[in-house]
Amino acid sequence: MKKIYALALGCAALLATFSCSDDKFTDQYQDPSKTQKVTCPALMVGVWQASNTWMNPVYYRYYVSSTTSGLFSGVIGHTNSKDRFAGAGQGYFNERWRNFYNTLTQFRVLESEFNNLPEEEKEDYRIFFLLGRTVMEEQLYEVCSAWGGVPFSEAGTLWATGNVATSKPKYDSDIDLYRMILTDLDEVNTYLNGRSLPSNASTFLSAEDYVNNGDVSLWRKYVNSLRLRVATHLASNGDLVNEARTAIKTMLENPGTYPMVDVNSDNITVPQTDDDQFDFDRDLQNAIENTRYNRMSGAMQRALNANTNNEDPRLEVLYDSNWNNEYIGLDPKETITDQETNLSISTHGTAKYYAALDTSTFTRNPGFPGLWMTAAEVSFMKAEAYANNWASGNAKSEFINAMKLSTEFYFDLNSTGTFRDALTAPSASVVEAYAETQWDASNPQKSILTQRWIHHGAIQEYEAWNVVRRTGYPEIYFKRDNQSVATPLPLDRIQYPSDEKDYNSDNLNAHLGGKEDSWYTPLNWMKSTWYTTIE
Repeated sequence: MKKIYALALGCAALLATFSCSDDKFTDQYQDPSKTQKVTCPALMVGVWQASNTWMNPVYYRYYVSSTTSGLFSGVIGHTNSKDRFAGAGQGYFNERWRNFYNTLTQFRVLESEFNNLPEEEKEDYRIFFLLGRTVMEEQLYEVCSAWGGVPFSEAGTLWATGNVATSKPKYDSDIDLYRMILTDLDEVNTYLNGRSLPSNASTFLSAEDYVNNGDVSLWRKYVNSLRLRVATHLASNGDLVNEARTAIKTMLENPGTYPMVDVNSDNITVPQTDDDQFDFDRDLQNAIENTRYNRMSGAMQRALNANTNNEDPRLEVLYDSNWNNEYIGLDPKETITDQETNLSISTHGTAKYYAALDTSTFTRNPGFPGLWMTAAEVSFMKAEAYANNWASGNAKSEFINAMKLSTEFYFDLNSTGTFRDALTAPSASVVEAYAETQWDASNPQKSILTQRWIHHGAIQEYEAWNVVRRTGYPEIYFKRDNQSVATPLPLDRIQYPSDEKDYNSDNLNAHLGGKEDSWYTPLNWMKSTWYTTIE
């Protein structure tokens, strides 16, 4: 907590100089450092900036995710090396924790500024409060899904009180926090339903909004799609199943009231620029190329039907083949000796034995955006809901639609790459024919969730991990690390950071209630067993 407190005070000092950003954002929104006072529009962007590392594909996030959720979800190939299931390590987990509390602190300042406005001015600024809260709560959803309950209702206020001794926050249960997120997102949709923003709000939003360029209809679609993501996350297991399924049913059976991201032209993305904060292809190139965090996994090879007569149409834009035009995944069933031998193979320039993430699509692509929500994810979630009778609809038709959207999405990404000529996208009929072969009427969940997992892949590894932990699909396996006592298998959750144990131990212990802070305690919404162990 000590470092969270220092960070919070730093945020207060930063905001006292009327700057919640740096000049790297000058092309993206009006620089608040040039205004005469802190404003809700600038503070909203401060929340977005604070969450940039974990909302967008930056180098740091990719490294931490690939060694943790990327490995545990099975989307990234890994060797059977010692301590592989320790993930990025406690130091990096601490930094992830601090990043969220930086975001929360920025939001608390926005919240205070908005709440202290005269009533007659609040309507001009309500949209900024709501959109700042939405992004913060997306990050809250992520940290709850990594740790469980976290400090929230009393957290992020040190900037206002300056009293460290009385500001150590209690923990809130993840159940209460998830419920709050579902309620708050519904509130935003209701607020935006048929509303025209006041002229001042519209002007300010157009100037500040580097995500949707002031398009309120896109924000509404994002809010509802995010709510569907959170509700789906909670709908399979745990204490919020009924509430989550009710939310899903209400949204999907009332599309006019709850519009979502249904086509790729509405995908919620952050465009890439040459500014350091948004130079995603540079970050991905540094993080992916010439590392082991770009290798196809054995699970991905099987899911994409690589090297068969019925390969997934997305395969060629997702991965570079090896020199023999084969797509070989790094598989846990191999011995460490064989893995290391194969990894050392390099011939024909940069071609390796194991397939790697496609260079043109991912790492040499000046058009690669930050991905907040895609139509394919929404469509896969709808298909899952229909298959489970959480809402009325045709699961197979939605599954085929999701496959078309995912294929279109990845070929569109590939078309903006500069490393080689863009590949020709398959026709809709080709994709539909392939999707038909992947549909298992006896187990539609396996079909839907495996394809959603592929769609998230290496760029949205955290959501891929959530899918597997929640459902057990796709079916993945790991070899036990007999050399590790602490982490012999993939983690169910992340242990609380050392900062909390050192500086907020009373509240942490009260939250744990005598239970162990274990890597292997399934969270409320998870399956107890979500992978297969091989010895």
